[in-house]
Amino acid sequence: MKRSIIIVVLAVLVLAIIVVWMLNSESSINGKAIPMISIQLVILVFAAMVIYRRWTAAKNNLPAEDEMSKKILRKGAATSYYVSIYMWLAFMFFEERIELERSTLIGAGILGMALIYALSWVYHNYIRRSHD
Repeated sequence: MKRSIIIVVLAVLVLAIIVVWMLNSESSINGKAIPMISIQLVILVFAAMVIYRRWTAAKNNLPAEDEMSKKILRKGAATSYYVSIYMWLAFMFFEERIELERSTLIGAGILGMALIYALSWVYHNYIRRSHD
């Protein structure tokens, strides 16, 4: 239950940072900011899914983490690691053609890694049901 509270606090902080950033931005939201905001919102939806699952498990007196959920987390982490390595390789290969500053590109890569992890967790948890 303590981890769920930490996840809730972090999700609320990320949402507050997004709102403050949007309110303090000097220019209107352009085409480059929309993908960043959408990725951040997808990550927040993923956090909401994790929070909902943990709270329902606590409500039903089930353990928050059992052997299968730990195995799903491990497989999701392994899958996202390999895909993220190829994502960074593609970033390095197309670096001259990408018209972003280096710090923005690194931030996009980190958000991409979080999105890849969320998608690999969803894949291993809902789509691929053979958890052997």
